[in-house]
Amino acid sequence: MTIKLVATDMDATFLDDDKHFDNKRFSKIYDYMVKNQIYFVSASGNQYYQLKNFFKDYPQTLFVAENGALVGSHQEIFKTWNFPQSLVEKIIDALENIEHINYVVCGQKSAYVLESVPKDYYEMTKFYFPKTKRVSNFANLNDKILKFSVDCPKDETEEYMEKLSSAIGPSVSIVTSGHGDIDIIQAQVNKATGLLYLAEKLSIKPEQMCAFGDGGNDLEMLRFVGHGVAMKNASPIVLKTAPYQTVDNNQQGVLSHLEELFDLRH
Repeated sequence: MTIKLVATDMDATFLDDDKHFDNKRFSKIYDYMVKNQIYFVSASGNQYYQLKNFFKDYPQTLFVAENGALVGSHQEIFKTWNFPQSLVEKIIDALENIEHINYVVCGQKSAYVLESVPKDYYEMTKFYFPKTKRVSNFANLNDKILKFSVDCPKDETEEYMEKLSSAIGPSVSIVTSGHGDIDIIQAQVNKATGLLYLAEKLSIKPEQMCAFGDGGNDLEMLRFVGHGVAMKNASPIVLKTAPYQTVDNNQQGVLSHLEELFDLRH
């Protein structure tokens, strides 16, 4: 089956540990994909505006941001899935009652953090969410809320996921990309949701899609596509789920696999 769309997670997948990728190699792959009408999609838990910055030199890139809650191009946002206000309030109440965490409320217009968060957490947030506002409280945010990003002690991620799930209930999905990062997203909204929207919009079958991932928030996407690829550095469940595997992110595993797939190694 011919590949017509390639989707990739970003952190620890497309990007190396220093948050870079090989522009020279990718440019050759991107040019081939554009020439052959193959779509390239950045599918990440990160903010739409950050993803656009990464691919500012690649204008035909599409985006599945905020773990599937926003789909768009460089020019426009196509579709969002936002929380109802009552659920936003319930989640914030639950987060306020859990110790040793910081969190970001992720909206379509901006991300939001409390003025009281530590300076280093705010600076880190600004990297992943270039559009971030400090607020005194989360009441009356004039925005569509797409996701909550929670930072917890790294070695207690599973325990905190259980705490959040118990406090909020089945109306949300609690997922992790590892490293103490937890995302709270709407139940039934994930990266595969965004790819399904693009499949229908672009008239592409899931079996004509290729996807790369390393963490738990990539599982639905890897199951959805016909050609799912795990990074060598992926979590055990991802390695078990994806039918294909490539070298790790620091060896540019996504680019290596695409060069092989498209016969661009020479």
